Amino acid sequence: AASYLANEFGLDKEILMKKFSNKQDEYEVIARKVESEKVDSIDQKKIQGVFFQEEKLRFYPHGMLASQLVGFVSKQQEIEEGRYGLERYYEKELAGEAGAADSRNQDASSFWLALGRQIINPPKNGSSVYTAIDYNIQLKAEEVLYAVKEKWQAPLGSIIVMEPKTGRIIALANAPGFDPNMYSKEKNFSVFLNPIMQSMYELGSVMKPIIMAAALQEHAVTSDKTYTDTGEVKFGRYTIRNFDEEAHGVQTMSQVIANSLNTGMVFVSRLLGKEKQLNYFKQFGFGQKTGIDAIGEVSGNISALDAMRDIDFATASFGQGITVTPIQLAAAIGAIANHGVLMQPYIVDRIVDDSGNINEKHPTVVRSVVSPEAAEAMTKMMVGAVRSGFDNHAGVKGYFVAGKTGTAQMPKTDGKGYSDKLIHTFVGYAPAFDPKFLILLELVDPKGNKFAANTLTPVFHDLAQFILNYYEIPPDEK
Repeated sequence: AASYLANEFGLDKEILMKKFSNKQDEYEVIARKVESEKVDSIDQKKIQGVFFQEEKLRFYPHGMLASQLVGFVSKQQEIEEGRYGLERYYEKELAGEAGAADSRNQDASSFWLALGRQIINPPKNGSSVYTAIDYNIQLKAEEVLYAVKEKWQAPLGSIIVMEPKTGRIIALANAPGFDPNMYSKEKNFSVFLNPIMQSMYELGSVMKPIIMAAALQEHAVTSDKTYTDTGEVKFGRYTIRNFDEEAHGVQTMSQVIANSLNTGMVFVSRLLGKEKQLNYFKQFGFGQKTGIDAIGEVSGNISALDAMRDIDFATASFGQGITVTPIQLAAAIGAIANHGVLMQPYIVDRIVDDSGNINEKHPTVVRSVVSPEAAEAMTKMMVGAVRSGFDNHAGVKGYFVAGKTGTAQMPKTDGKGYSDKLIHTFVGYAPAFDPKFLILLELVDPKGNKFAANTLTPVFHDLAQFILNYYEIPPDEK
């Protein structure tokens, strides 16, 4: 028996012999998760004392789909426990409670006796957790994400699809992912982490609408206010230049957003003032956790502004020198889309316990950050950016689409200056003046193209077009 089973399962025959010869232990597990074909072949051998027992195991029918979001269940020393993702965050709700029994009614092998069995506390099944994720949108999001990641050879990419009016997460994906059914085969455990809320980045020009919206709220600027762009601004030994290193002459604030002018944002930052700029960063949720129902969320870091240095506020106005998480940025831009109201993002819609009681998640308003008028003015500027700033690659025919790109340099690993590596980001929402969804796209260190306007705007278009058709949203312009 030991020889045959050792051969079937790739086990050590001598170890099995010791197990089978131990008269003090009448029950030994030889193998788990045995394929049904092998069960049949071994069962036909009729080996005395060898039998099969069914176990309930967590199975993920969609494999890699939303893997970092979901996480997985791991079994360690007969104890199952949620690891990473929703499995970990909602471990208590999902796991249920083990029952308790009177041990005096067990025999020496810990098997229940046929008579006299007494259950003190019956086991309690775990709850069912229902997410807000839309399967079809998630599937499409992952399809376009993996395609753009491969096209530009980026080691990491992420997508968020959120409902700005409620904060509901409709899709959330990272590439690469993993198969939670085969998590033990992964060599790099970092693939289990969710960078959308567990990693922070300097995301560049996608931050420009935040400071511009603040300046609109404070009446420091209007969309048609002008300044003269000389191509650079000096702060002592530091010089800030536009991404194209060109001078554009007289520009309106709308053109600052459309042309993504760093010098224009420095102009806005100075008009707004350091105290107000810092306050609006905090009001929009940066430097603090969003409170999303996900394990391991980090808060980002805007502490560089604490020293109140002019250069730090200048660079922060176009998204460099401070770090944020993708979910923070999605929520902040979502506030502009939602008429100035910041919503708490959330993944789970409802939890239903073993008795059928429903704990339903309701949208949570964090605070009003800017007025509806300031938010609408900012949205119009972002609509203009989509139409004139990226050859309209992000636009969808028949719809007003608001959006902004970001191309940010990545800091060097030693913390001294910036490397040649880039992070590409695009965030947009549609229909712009009554948004049903917001999409945030991110590529870390793409190769062969410098600008997010080239790498990500077509991806946004494809996913936005899909969602507009899927939701059957009628066109809002002729």
